[in-house]
Amino acid sequence: MAYLVHSNNVFKQTELLQLDGGSFHCAPIKGNIGSLPTLFTQDGKFNHEANSYLFYLKAIKQAKDLSPCAQALNAYYQFLDDEQISWDYFPPVKRLKPTYRFCSHLRKQIKNGEIAHSTASIRMNQVINFYKWLLYEGYLKIKNEKEAPFVVEYTSIQTTGMLAHISPSFIVQTTDLRIKVPKDASTNNIRPLMPLSKEFLDILTSYLPRASEELRMQVLISIDTGLRIGEVATLSLDALDTATPLAESEHRYELCISPQLNGVQTKYGKARRIEISAQLLSVLNEYRTSERRLRRASKLNIKLENLAELTLTLRQETIEALELSVRHEPLFISEQGNPISGKSIEARWTDLRTMIKKIYPAFNHRFHDLRSSYGTYRLNDLLDANLPVVDCMELLMGWMGHRHEATTWKYLRFLNRKETFKVKFGILDSIMHEALGGDNE
Repeated sequence: MAYLVHSNNVFKQTELLQLDGGSFHCAPIKGNIGSLPTLFTQDGKFNHEANSYLFYLKAIKQAKDLSPCAQALNAYYQFLDDEQISWDYFPPVKRLKPTYRFCSHLRKQIKNGEIAHSTASIRMNQVINFYKWLLYEGYLKIKNEKEAPFVVEYTSIQTTGMLAHISPSFIVQTTDLRIKVPKDASTNNIRPLMPLSKEFLDILTSYLPRASEELRMQVLISIDTGLRIGEVATLSLDALDTATPLAESEHRYELCISPQLNGVQTKYGKARRIEISAQLLSVLNEYRTSERRLRRASKLNIKLENLAELTLTLRQETIEALELSVRHEPLFISEQGNPISGKSIEARWTDLRTMIKKIYPAFNHRFHDLRSSYGTYRLNDLLDANLPVVDCMELLMGWMGHRHEATTWKYLRFLNRKETFKVKFGILDSIMHEALGGDNE
């Protein structure tokens, strides 16, 4: 079977040095692109084509996350090994081609319940893009269209936005290997909303005292503001300093978050204003000057002072996070003195969820579901205040940083179907009060 490993650091430019003993050493010079997933064959050989493609995506296209592609190529080459077929063998008959056989394999896995439609679709699309690159770079040569790895097709997509009457449809390029992902019949969305019910919010609150002080605050920030996990991780002291009280409410403040202004890594790099409760803001400001955090900040400052010397020993992602910390000090810092990442928050959340599931097996929520909880309860509160629906949508869209109106409207459709979630936003305030009243660890 194929093997997928992750390297530490990969450099665009290196120098081959001969050591005294006659051996050679490849020394890095410049162009650190960070960790890179690397594929090896079942007999331990370097997969030249796949790894060249992964290097291209990271070094040239500057892809931020190679995991979907690496996992898809790993699954594809495992399939090729199992079936004992070559990646570049393309006979005229479609059903014998490796790409079509892999597509059939994915459909069987869907039917057997082994993988989801969305996972199969992503894997197939990644393999298609891989072959497009192979053809472009000359790794794969075909003599005629019968030897092509797939057939390019064009399909018409109906427009659903505000300007649908002007441009009712648009044409997209696809292939005959596409795997359609069924939409949820009631929401018309691929991934339905999964906000936490009142019962699960109470359960989560009862378990938060068992979590670390940092995770407890990170969970409450997402519930109270709707921030994404990456935005919670990069919340900075500069962002907290932008807090201004809302004129219409003495209990809520407004923060400005922006990659440029205060280092908060918002999706799409958009600056936006979010709301936050006065109680949670007070707790965060107390934490920023706490002895626990200041000890961690001291370790971070030592690393920042020696950043030039650490460049060749740290992963590129860590270097970029440290460089960002020079400009904007993060609120959350690990015990080792590193800026907290979204992955580390997700790992701690998974540990907490595992603990909860031992008693409540149905608690399968992701950290991202805290964000949808905020959106759902907040929207119902706005509607309950008799604001026009369009105004409610506009407010929520701004606070949550949605790029498309359709994303915000799904919250309204969800509320129209789920009577149990039609409760006041004040329920989250009571959750906040109870959670913040617990003893710190």
